[in-house]
Amino acid sequence: MNTTRSFSSILFLHVVAAWLFLLAGCATAWGKDLKNLLVLHNYSQDYPAIAAFDQGLRETLATDQHFDVRVWAEYLNFNAFENLPSYLPNTAEYLRFKYGHVKPDAVVADNAVTPLIVDSLGGLVDGVPLLAMAHGHDSNKTAIRGAMFVPWAMSETALGRNLELMGRLLPNVRRVVVVLGASKTEARLGAMVRAAAARHAGRLAVETTEGLGLEAMLDKVAGLDRTAAVLFIRYGLDAEGVSHVPARIARLVVQRTTVPVFGVDQHLLGHGMVGGYSHDPRRAGRLAGQWVLDALAGRQSGGVPPAADFLTYAFDARALARWMISESALPPGSEVLFREETLWESHKAYLLGGGLLLMAETALVIGLFVNRRRRRRAEAALAALNASLEERVTARTRELHEANEELHDAKDELEALNASLERISRTDSLTGLPNRRRAEEALHDALARFQRYGQGFVVAVADIDHFKRVNDACGHGVGDGVLREIARIMAVGVRECDLVARWGGEEFLLLLPQTDIPGASVLLERIRLAIAAAVHGCVTPSAPVTATIGAAEIRPGERLDDVIRRADEALYTGKAQGRNRVVWDAGEGAGGVVH
Repeated sequence: MNTTRSFSSILFLHVVAAWLFLLAGCATAWGKDLKNLLVLHNYSQDYPAIAAFDQGLRETLATDQHFDVRVWAEYLNFNAFENLPSYLPNTAEYLRFKYGHVKPDAVVADNAVTPLIVDSLGGLVDGVPLLAMAHGHDSNKTAIRGAMFVPWAMSETALGRNLELMGRLLPNVRRVVVVLGASKTEARLGAMVRAAAARHAGRLAVETTEGLGLEAMLDKVAGLDRTAAVLFIRYGLDAEGVSHVPARIARLVVQRTTVPVFGVDQHLLGHGMVGGYSHDPRRAGRLAGQWVLDALAGRQSGGVPPAADFLTYAFDARALARWMISESALPPGSEVLFREETLWESHKAYLLGGGLLLMAETALVIGLFVNRRRRRRAEAALAALNASLEERVTARTRELHEANEELHDAKDELEALNASLERISRTDSLTGLPNRRRAEEALHDALARFQRYGQGFVVAVADIDHFKRVNDACGHGVGDGVLREIARIMAVGVRECDLVARWGGEEFLLLLPQTDIPGASVLLERIRLAIAAAVHGCVTPSAPVTATIGAAEIRPGERLDDVIRRADEALYTGKAQGRNRVVWDAGEGAGGVVH
């Protein structure tokens, strides 16, 4: 009874202490002034630099004791939609609607989106502190009056530091290939590279890849010998006018070349690049966060920080080890990332504790041996042997238990992988529909039911009209989107027992079991009309993308090849008659074409 009361008292005290702790935390949060920060990016958070900037911004805001800053981030993409006149007003209307009841107290914006603020969001952000960040290599000043403009573009001096760094860390290198694309921004960077290279003319031969296409550039870096190195700056547009993601190109360069690759963007580290005097977007986010806190508190900021504030020496420890570059040779204050700990570094506490424990046990054994060596020598030896045996049995039992758990986990993982592979092998990766393999299995099952029970079925083959024009004019990205949309329309337009599969290219196969020709005609016509009403290309937005559908009903004694061939022939007949129609095999009772 007393034990139960004591336990209840202790439990009650713990609960009271926990509630007091939670109330103290809530009081701290309630004591802060709530502020709203609007962040307008020109790229998505999938870009490593944007994610690192957001991380640094939130880290700084979270440390403030006076404000509870709620971050409202919007990830726009003006570069991708600059030729779409409706994008700017539609985006502005969306932002005004969303933030009409959440008034921003401060704004941090990519300088590229300032036209949106100037032309469309004046009423939303008037009188609000605004910081315009010129990310990457954009150093043009902002058009917003009163906004603080912070450029963090790569300068000629910074490029020169990278060339100097490469010469110092790689004394055998005589040639540096600078990877640059063919855009206007990259042309400006190329001019700065040549100006910086002039100061190293007697030591390094510097050349750029501005006039090369992607494959030519990769072949160039792949053919370099040990006396060369690569400096990756930016590759967003090649000489053939094709746009690229610089992070992806950086990884391709590292994979193709056999020489060290240095870089000027810290977020590109981690895939084999050595590093260099590079941008730190996380640091830029921290500085932006401090500016926001100063602006909210009414404090004067320290002025526009120089571009050097966003640059630091950063390196990948694994790449340094690969190219045998000593960390002691790096500039003072360099940050070495991805360092792999040694066994001593990762288990230092355990090793020290084990050593001390071993020493203590040794001292105890010696003391016992000295005190009892005459009278209980045999007993001490037997006790030590029993203890050792028990420890070994316990350790072995634990090892067997852990091994058994690992085997069960491996079995579960293997079964999950097999199930996933089985599902993937029967699914089209682009549209998510069953693929041709799955469709052929379903056709064989339907034929077996027809031969055994007489359950008929209809096979229809749908082909997108003039699909090659969509790909040629709009690009394969738009073409893929058209295929996905048509797949969606077909999938929702059939019954649960029906099957829609991607048959190949722009062709789809529909299997309609237990369906007669009139019922199938109504269903296929409804799908054809839905495609024409919902799917549009990009050459003439008002012109719909249409589909021609050929259909055939299984006949006694037929093979699958026969009914599919008849459906294909009906499809070709529909193409010849002008497309955008449902056509039955000439021998069917549907009367031929259904418009």
